[in-house]
Amino acid sequence: MSKYISNLSNKSYKYSYFRVFIPTDLQTRFGGKDDFRLSLRYVRKEDTQILCLKLKQITDLLFTEIRKGMKSLSLDDIKEILRIEVRKQIKHTQHYYLGTNVFDEEQTIQSLEIVSSRETKMKEELYGENIKEYEKELDKKLDGILSSLDIEIETNSINYKNLRRQFIQLYLLRFDWIRTLIKETGKFDEDSFRREVDKKLGISLFPDLQTQTDLPQSHSVGSTTPHNSLQSTPLSKGLDLFIGEKEDIRDKTEDEIRNSVKFLTECFGDIPIGDITKQKSNIIKSHIKNFPKNRTKNPKYRDKDFHSLMKMEIPQKDIIHLTTINKHLGHLSSFMIWSVNNGYCNTNPFTGMKIKQKKSVRDERDRFTEQELKEIFSKQNYLHYTKVEKDSYYRYWVPLIGVFTGMRENEICSLYLDNVREISGNQRSKRWCFDILAEPNRPDKRLKTQSSRRIVPIHDTLLDLGFIDFINLLKKDTKRKRVFEELDYREGTYGRSISRFWNNRYLPLLGIKTDKNGFHSFRHSVIDHLKQLGVEPHFINELVGHSQGNIDLDRYGKRYNPDIIYNKCVKRIVYQTSQKRGIDFLSLKLDWKKIIV
Repeated sequence: MSKYISNLSNKSYKYSYFRVFIPTDLQTRFGGKDDFRLSLRYVRKEDTQILCLKLKQITDLLFTEIRKGMKSLSLDDIKEILRIEVRKQIKHTQHYYLGTNVFDEEQTIQSLEIVSSRETKMKEELYGENIKEYEKELDKKLDGILSSLDIEIETNSINYKNLRRQFIQLYLLRFDWIRTLIKETGKFDEDSFRREVDKKLGISLFPDLQTQTDLPQSHSVGSTTPHNSLQSTPLSKGLDLFIGEKEDIRDKTEDEIRNSVKFLTECFGDIPIGDITKQKSNIIKSHIKNFPKNRTKNPKYRDKDFHSLMKMEIPQKDIIHLTTINKHLGHLSSFMIWSVNNGYCNTNPFTGMKIKQKKSVRDERDRFTEQELKEIFSKQNYLHYTKVEKDSYYRYWVPLIGVFTGMRENEICSLYLDNVREISGNQRSKRWCFDILAEPNRPDKRLKTQSSRRIVPIHDTLLDLGFIDFINLLKKDTKRKRVFEELDYREGTYGRSISRFWNNRYLPLLGIKTDKNGFHSFRHSVIDHLKQLGVEPHFINELVGHSQGNIDLDRYGKRYNPDIIYNKCVKRIVYQTSQKRGIDFLSLKLDWKKIIV
């Protein structure tokens, strides 16, 4: 067993790693690597050997299934499967030190009965007289999930009804998972599967559909009073633990979460998590709805404490936007879901608290019209205001890439030189593409959702403008890694500079800036342009990195060959003015050899 355990020292302490040896016949599938390691830093020393035996069994099984063609897994996929087992062991360690790991057969039976009762209750709702009311509640959850993924599905369509049906089946399947966990661990702990599913999909797949009063009280085996040692944990400590469990969290996201939970601490103090009730959540919601935007920047509000602000009559123009309100409520709900899963409270009082948007999501942002695009990309305006010179290449290229790909602002701004590469198509010929992927060795490269990972063929117009020549000239600087290294990484994004230039300067100078357009309008322009041409939605979704809105397609469907996406989408992006004359993008062509010295 010792060959599967290695140690790393860091002066003051020593921790173990599980070492995986990749079989010789499979090494070519994993880039020629012959081994990899997995950290066991937070596993009890006494449990290390037993855990390694289990991990060894899992890896042997996975390698066998890969060899037989039963599974197609990347090295990252295998690591993630193993990390789930490590997290289970860490959770066991936490229970051990907290004294909550007592296995009680009677309580286990009681928990199984509670699960069966909940399952029966849900089936009665699903197949009873009140099915329509239940579907309305379920549709609210689906609407929130689809909106967070930028997916629009007509509620009367077959696709939506199939999605609802599959969602219900997942809810029912959950009860089988819970029963298995109770039998194996003696604990009513949904977290060991819930968190992993949520992480994989990038959404909260299992929000509670009903309030706590609708269902029997759920609790962990071994739980006692409403305020046990865990439920007495202060908000500040719980928040630190919540943040600490999030892998690769952006600084901006962490700040947003902390600011949201700050509403609780400012209003009620650093109270126990178990004290957060539905009454308190309603109080917080009413305060957030009347809270000023830019609190720390506006001189009228920055010196006021929370309670003073709540006594003020804030003008409507100074109140935070509805989208921001819902974002705060979403963060609070996520924190409380985590608290329920980890035993810090019994219910999530922020369930169903988000405010319904009156206007359609599609009305949130306008696309650019072809006439506006002609104004934006006219030689006179574009070359004058972008002022292409060393260390300002982004002003020229980022909008052009956006208008011909629909890529997100940060996806473009965070491109590395090796993300621009030739990829084989159907005819074995190679096509220049943007490779949009998350890279663990590059913490600044993160994707919005799992669907964001994709290959985007580069439009012919970009090639004609000399984009590849531009890239090759940049590569001559061996120290350069990113395409737009002049952009600084701030608050989890490289896009702040282009946003400020585009939204605060360029569009206002042209007189076409509104509250509903901005750089993101390029993305809407591409999507709408292809929709009007009758391009099938699944091809458009593949190009722009949206979920397909179909669990089977999202989970099992392979990525389209770049030739397919090019022919179906990219080559059809041709902008026309009202005079039926194309926009003269090629008039913007520059001699990059003279610019990049």
